[in-house]
Amino acid sequence: MDYQEGYVYHIKDEYFIKANDPNLMQNKENGNYRPTFYCIRDEKTALLWLVPLSSRVEKYQAIYDKK
Repeated sequence: MDYQEGYVYHIKDEYFIKANDPNLMQNKENGNYRPTFYCIRDEKTALLWLVPLSSRVEKYQAIYDKK
């Protein structure tokens, strides 16, 4: 599958099994289904990043403000 900048994606369970990283946002976390990710390209490295999307702006704004 070719990922394209500007699109949203759901990552399959197999990725989370292979990655086996407890620090990643997990699939089906806390009874929720898959998180949705927005794909952007880093112009310096040409890497594609998948950034999690959320409708819970206040929650993540507070986390951002703390850091």
